[in-house]
Amino acid sequence: MNFKNLLPACALAAGLAFVAMPAMAQGPLYDKVIVDLPYSVTIGDKVLQPGNYVIRQNPSTGGGSRVLLIYSDSGNKFETSAMTIPALDNLTPKDTKVVLHRFGNDYFFDKVWIQGKNYGYEFPLPESVKSRERERMQPVSVAARYESEQKTETAESRQTETAQAAPAPAPEPAPQAQREEAAPAPAAAAPEPAPAPAQAPEPAPARTMPTTAAGWLGMLLSGGLLSGAALALRRAL
Repeated sequence: MNFKNLLPACALAAGLAFVAMPAMAQGPLYDKVIVDLPYSVTIGDKVLQPGNYVIRQNPSTGGGSRVLLIYSDSGNKFETSAMTIPALDNLTPKDTKVVLHRFGNDYFFDKVWIQGKNYGYEFPLPESVKSRERERMQPVSVAARYESEQKTETAESRQTETAQAAPAPAPEPAPQAQREEAAPAPAAAAPEPAPAPAQAPEPAPARTMPTTAAGWLGMLLSGGLLSGAALALRRAL
């Protein structure tokens, strides 16, 4: 084996490894775009006034990397965040630019293209704006500047990432005392009606002789008296 030829190759490999180690220690790089917006631009429920803004890729793996964080005040003041969808361009853009939708006098984020890369970020158009299709005008391109940066965890980025990853906490059960107070009181039972007092039986009506019977009795007595008087008078004669 020729050690003279082997030593230069080993030295070259060691040098490349030494150069690559700092880059590997720095971790992945994330996209950063600096743009001066000449118009008021709506993104979600937020309206960004004209001015200088920094658009940062969320330093997260997976779907979180499609979230863009938007800052004002030279990247020191968090304004809002937006979920984007992948945008591809077979013709690699030569310039970094921000494309804006225009509907009448209103502007909305459309896409962000990055120079030298065949991908970009597309902002979904709000549903409330889709009905204004007749007002759509030619999109406006705003020149921007691209920078790559290492992962820097800011309070806003951690909050955004946590809000997307963490499920909503389950509501705590109400205390026993509150549940008892909240439970509706049972309806009071209606009192049973008192029994009706027993009625005394009505006395039987007195039995009276029929009117016709009283007349026949008088006639019999009168007839008997007349017959007796006639018999006594006959004997006296």
